[in-house]
Amino acid sequence: TETFTNPVIRADWPDPTIIDGGDGFFYSTATPLKTIRRSANLIDWQETGIDPLSPSARFALTNLTHCVWAPSFARIGGKWIIYISLFIGSSVDNRIIALVSDKVTGPYEYAAEVINGKKMGILNAIDPYVFTDGGKVWMFFGSCQGGIHRAELTSDALAVKPGCKPVRVAGLHCKAGEPSIWGEFGAYEGSYLIKRHGWWYLFVSAGLYTDHTYYLTVGRSRTLDGEFVDREGNSMLKGLAKPILSSVKGEDIYGPGHNGEVFTAADGSDWMFFHAHDTAFKPSQRPTFLQELKWDADKWPFFEGGKAKRTERRFALPPRSAPQK
Repeated sequence: TETFTNPVIRADWPDPTIIDGGDGFFYSTATPLKTIRRSANLIDWQETGIDPLSPSARFALTNLTHCVWAPSFARIGGKWIIYISLFIGSSVDNRIIALVSDKVTGPYEYAAEVINGKKMGILNAIDPYVFTDGGKVWMFFGSCQGGIHRAELTSDALAVKPGCKPVRVAGLHCKAGEPSIWGEFGAYEGSYLIKRHGWWYLFVSAGLYTDHTYYLTVGRSRTLDGEFVDREGNSMLKGLAKPILSSVKGEDIYGPGHNGEVFTAADGSDWMFFHAHDTAFKPSQRPTFLQELKWDADKWPFFEGGKAKRTERRFALPPRSAPQK
């Protein structure tokens, strides 16, 4: 069986987001939204050198802050959207901005401020994930001190639906002025959701992203607006979910988390992207890994051995459009 070697994106590529471009290629960008990479098979990636932002959009962002984090791709209403987190001085003032383009590679223009944590009273209002279900547009967002929140968006995905108040669905919470719980067990961030086996699965990361304590965990709910629980039946609001992907001090690959999207291969297997530290890189760098996400008899997802793998088997994708040159 042919194999591939992790990391699949051998560069500092944290908080990866990946989307099918519909042209035979998948596209990825990452913190701090510098360029776009592409791949025909999810395994072999090339740097395009393309700046996803128009000059005016980049000026608009840098005029607000130089702390630009955790982008997330979406395609809604025929438009390509990148949601991006902005850190404005403290955990009190974080925002999520929508950038829109007619093409997956951009240029993306500034479109709207979707989330303003300061106005909403939500700490660390970052790390967005936006998707559609049943004709509705949903955003899950939030990190650490504020917890993970759910909000329904307008049909164009550029604002919170009028009358909708974000609801905390996972992770611990503390008020502004209280000691930060950043990096503590149960302080979640980096939401990603998939629907499988009649459940919605909410993947989140916890621990300190700079070291080996960072890990990935999961809860599930029958409905998007229901209660997410861990394997033991505990509410995700309690922050008790156990790691499904983690590391210990001294390992070559450590601190796996902030998962990107899940894609399904031709044989039905699921594959998840995430970033991790790798001792072959600088300590500050987090390249992107790709690993098979498996399912047990009770329909809970897991990773073989609970560890990031250096080598994985190659897989084929379902038939798609031929790559364009």
